[in-house]
Amino acid sequence: MTLIWDWNGTLLDDTQASVDALNDQLVQRGLDPVSVAFYRERFAFPVRPFYALCGIDLAREDWDALAQDYHDAYHRHARDAQLAASAREALDLARRRGCRQAIVSALRQDYLDAAVGRFGICGYFDAVIGTDNLDGGSKLDRARAFVATLSSRSPAPDSRPSFVCIGDSLHDKEVADALGARCILYSGGSHSPERLARVAPVAETLTEAVRLALAQGDSSQCAAVLL
Repeated sequence: MTLIWDWNGTLLDDTQASVDALNDQLVQRGLDPVSVAFYRERFAFPVRPFYALCGIDLAREDWDALAQDYHDAYHRHARDAQLAASAREALDLARRRGCRQAIVSALRQDYLDAAVGRFGICGYFDAVIGTDNLDGGSKLDRARAFVATLSSRSPAPDSRPSFVCIGDSLHDKEVADALGARCILYSGGSHSPERLARVAPVAETLTEAVRLALAQGDSSQCAAVLL
């Protein structure tokens, strides 16, 4: 089994920092800030429609500059962000069960490397895979390429790993569906539990998510992949 996890909002508890960074941009443009509750009910990938929903006129904005401005603000607010309360316990559980672990993220590679390195958890992972941009788009292509590489190492169909995605957003479910994987969603991140429960099983902690994933398949060949 291969567990496919999310980074921002799942392993990293950074939803408040994300809301604060967005509100910086809204206030700078004379728009009303949003609440965490509003964010968790409406935030989605890709992020451009969400920005429009918040009142930002994308036709008048340079998207690349807007994205860079957001990430600059986000990193100021995220300096004190910590791993989710059960993240290390979940990673330890996966490792004890013989799991291989990696990160595949929509976050730009340099930002991802710095974030993972800051917490001293690089040793859990076989790979840390980010993107080459700040667009806030889909991470499916990166996930698909990684899964294809992993599957190619087991050419016999009956020896290929199965996959379970673990994340905090509807996009994680979309990625899982595109990969033909199962999905478990974590309720402590960027999306409300009510939104998540409409599409997949929901776990209140990351440790619970790992246990659910392990209970659904043969954990002797488990690999954990963080998206």
